[in-house]
Amino acid sequence: MDDTILDEQRRTEPNAEPAGESVPVAAFEEVDTDQIPATDIVFECPYCGKSLSIDQRGAGLVIACTACQQMVTVPIPEGMELSDIDLPPEEQEAQLSNMRVMLGQAQKRIAELTEENLHLTERVDAADRTMAGRARRLTDLRMLATSIQKNQAEAAELLTRLRRLIDEA
Repeated sequence: MDDTILDEQRRTEPNAEPAGESVPVAAFEEVDTDQIPATDIVFECPYCGKSLSIDQRGAGLVIACTACQQMVTVPIPEGMELSDIDLPPEEQEAQLSNMRVMLGQAQKRIAELTEENLHLTERVDAADRTMAGRARRLTDLRMLATSIQKNQAEAAELLTRLRRLIDEA
């Protein structure tokens, strides 16, 4: 693996060990003017204004801003053609291999999230059913309380009438 790829890997994964076939996609990072190589593209996020820096091989890519996470297209500097930054075939193959691994990981994560979503949907449905049952029970209890209050009022009225009859007798 050549030094350019290792440098790029160090920037994207500072604590990572160099991997044989693994080549990261063009690295982008927040701008630190003391460490920006002259070949990097420096630009601002059109959404939040954050200054970003990316290796020239990132020209034309769509990336997530490190500050606001909005998707941003990396500008292509004036006078530069995308063919100027084409990778040699061996680096393209390494990148392709890395992208396949990343795709596999993304597909696995999608499957995990889909399963989690299904589980959460089932829990929400169960909670909705429980709440509906409790709402029915609460309605029944309110009707029972109303009936009890009505019966108490009738009983109080009967007791009052009974006292009057006893007093009259």
